[in-house]
Formats: sequence, structure tokens, C-alpha cells
Amino acid sequence: MMVESNLFVRKGPSIVNMKKLPHAIYLALALVMVLIAIPKLEFREAWTLATVFGAVWIGFALLVIAANLHALLGVDEETRQQLEKIKRAKRRMWQLKLRQQESRSRRAKA
Repeated sequence: MMVESNLFVRKGPSIVNMKKLPHAIYLALALVMVLIAIPKLEFREAWTLATVFGAVWIGFALLVIAANLHALLGVDEETRQQLEKIKRAKRRMWQLKLRQQESRSRRAKA
């Protein structure tokens, strides 16, 4: 007889938050990088290579920050749940259609 441990089966707040921990770390690192880099980037001159690089770098950094905030806030959790409902409904429809086709083919054979 095998005894299962409930240590990892339970879905309490601690396990759910552990999945979001890397996003919090990446967000903090990205914010620190931006705060350190902004004073060192050159934006005073006209469109030079350094100015374009700084603008693109800040844009990518903001994209990373936005993605991690999106993951931390669980914005797509609701969307994921809605998609799961749709998938389950489609699965039920296909199963119903398959059962109807099976019953029709049985009637045709009989």
C-alpha cells in the first residue's frame, strides 16, 4: 500500500505564489536595470546611434517589465479559464456528434 504525501498536491496560496516568484524577481531586476541605465543613456543629442540604441533599449526593457507585470497580476488567468470552458464545450460537442454518427451507422447496418 502506497501512501501519498499531500505536501505538493495541495494548491494553497504558497504553491501558487511560488509559480509567480520568478516573475517578481525578473521584474525587480528589470526595474533596477532601467533605473541604473537611464542616467547613463544619452538622449540630449539629435538622432545619433547612441540615442537610437538608448530608445530601443528602454523600449525592450519596458516590454520586459510589462510582460512580468502581466504574469504577476494574472491577467491571462481569466482568459485561460474562458478558453478551457470553450475547449470543454467543443469536446462535448464532438463527442455528441461521434455518438450520433455511431448510432446512425449502427441503424444503417441493422
